[in-house]
Amino acid sequence: MMFKAFFKPVALAALLGLSATPAAAGDLEISDAWLRAVPPVSPTMAGYFELRNRGDRVVKLEGADVDFAGGAMLHDSRTGEDGQRRMVHLDSVRIDPGDRVRFAPGGKHLMLMKLSQVPRAGESVEVCLTFANHDDLCTDFPVRHSAP
Repeated sequence: MMFKAFFKPVALAALLGLSATPAAAGDLEISDAWLRAVPPVSPTMAGYFELRNRGDRVVKLEGADVDFAGGAMLHDSRTGEDGQRRMVHLDSVRIDPGDRVRFAPGGKHLMLMKLSQVPRAGESVEVCLTFANHDDLCTDFPVRHSAP
């Protein structure tokens, strides 16, 4: 996987304010994918997307594979009893048949860690979601400063 040119179709659609065509692998569909831009020295960055299960069996999302990150984890942001927001590691996320799960700022998100390169706003990079019981689902994630 390599950094993609800025004017790939998904980045061009984002630039024009259009929604990118969802990526699909059989019964799974990912849409609204993006990474939050971070400073060039940041060791981490967050990714967001919506994942829909159009199949007839439960699917378990376990993480992601990204060539410029040493690791990727699923997290959720939750408010503790003390009122403080915390990130909580998720081993997996279950998506039942017909359901969708939204990974969005302030909630579930993909955390990319140990970045060897930091993609900049305007670039688009390939991220492959990995599952316990399904083939990987790869798509381009445009890098943005804020949600579209």
